[in-house]
Amino acid sequence: MRFGLLVSLLLISNSLHLFAQERLSLPEALARHLVQISVRGSGGFQGECLQVAIKNLKSEIVSLDIPSGYIFASKDSAVQNLMVTASRTMTIDPYSVKRTRLFTMCTQSYNMSPRRGAEFLAGKMAEGSLLDLAQKISNRGYQNSTAQSAVWTLANGESSRHIYGQDTSMVRDLALTVSEATGVPLTEFILEPRSHQITSIRTSMEVLIPKHLQRATLGLYDAQGQLIREYFSQKAVEMGFMQWRVGASHSLGDSAELYLRLMEGEELISEKQVFVSDSITPLQRIHSEAVMIYSTDTDVQAKVGIYDSEDRLYFILAGDRHIPKGTHRSRFIAGKSLPYGPEYFVKIKVGDQVLASQVLDVNSPPPTLYPKRVVKGKASFHLKQEITDGLLAIYDDKDRLKRVLYEIPSMRPGNKSFSYFFQHRQGKGASFFLRLTDKDGKLVIEKEIRD
Repeated sequence: MRFGLLVSLLLISNSLHLFAQERLSLPEALARHLVQISVRGSGGFQGECLQVAIKNLKSEIVSLDIPSGYIFASKDSAVQNLMVTASRTMTIDPYSVKRTRLFTMCTQSYNMSPRRGAEFLAGKMAEGSLLDLAQKISNRGYQNSTAQSAVWTLANGESSRHIYGQDTSMVRDLALTVSEATGVPLTEFILEPRSHQITSIRTSMEVLIPKHLQRATLGLYDAQGQLIREYFSQKAVEMGFMQWRVGASHSLGDSAELYLRLMEGEELISEKQVFVSDSITPLQRIHSEAVMIYSTDTDVQAKVGIYDSEDRLYFILAGDRHIPKGTHRSRFIAGKSLPYGPEYFVKIKVGDQVLASQVLDVNSPPPTLYPKRVVKGKASFHLKQEITDGLLAIYDDKDRLKRVLYEIPSMRPGNKSFSYFFQHRQGKGASFFLRLTDKDGKLVIEKEIRD
């Protein structure tokens, strides 16, 4: 009897221990490394838009609260972050995983709406008036597009003209909250029942910028030239090709006439009309190398870039490169997303003159970059006959010039000794050759060098 009573007391004690678990918020549980999360989008900007899998890492039950106002950060910086607008509580058994869907709203109207499968990371709690608004939406069940517009309006510091709907009491509640937080009066607010509509557009703008911009602005404008969204302003942008992926979420209706404009002060650099049917223009990822051998009679300042067949600059690899007189070997790694179609070249240019050019193989696999290694030593040999305009250089095992050591106007016969020093990224054990050639490029001396 005593043994049975003891077992019962122990079971009751353990049960009480399990039921008395401390309730933690998701940020606290993550900070204490009690749980791991995996978060993916369900598609859309408002509603049950997040699927969350939470794994308990401990041997005890975890009681968890996912609070309204918690923001999950998008892995893609061009996609909106999502803020929880309906708190969720749960208990997770030891070493197990619990999955749930969360009501959320987007917080960045200038970014794209998340698609199904979009990945998110643990973020942080909203603060101040944004947190107050999230808690009001949660407490009063305002899970609709009107409330989503209120979140955007507050985040953007705009007037409340985008906040409208059929439930005028809810509209007034949200609009007053936003107005008090932003200090923007309800001057454009019309309190009449009407169906609320959000148009969410995923689009991109591709521009071949002809000059360096110092105070560039990218914005979304209506047909009357009124600014609807500003994506950035007073930003320095290099000349060449640029793509901006943006969202154009608004409540002006699907037929609204809208334009993306890139401005430099008052100067229009590029303009694109935006449509509901827009999508992101696909680009090809180029990650290949160009190796060029060239010579110059004088010291020069050169620019290295990626150009198309019409000599239009797409990307600067080196803006102001000093190239001394002589023969050189240069290797450039071109990692860039560029439009499909054109043939691309890596060019070294001095002013408008092309010093060297090579077609860029857009289909080549990414080059392997080993850690940099230094090779140095001394090579001795006997020269049997005089040579003029000789070249002493290092080549790799694929006959590619690595480094010019000496340009020799004249060398008489006899015993010779030269020091060499060069760097490479071809891995330990790579094989190289020191070669002396005459003015006609004929091989005179060759010695193998192993790293």
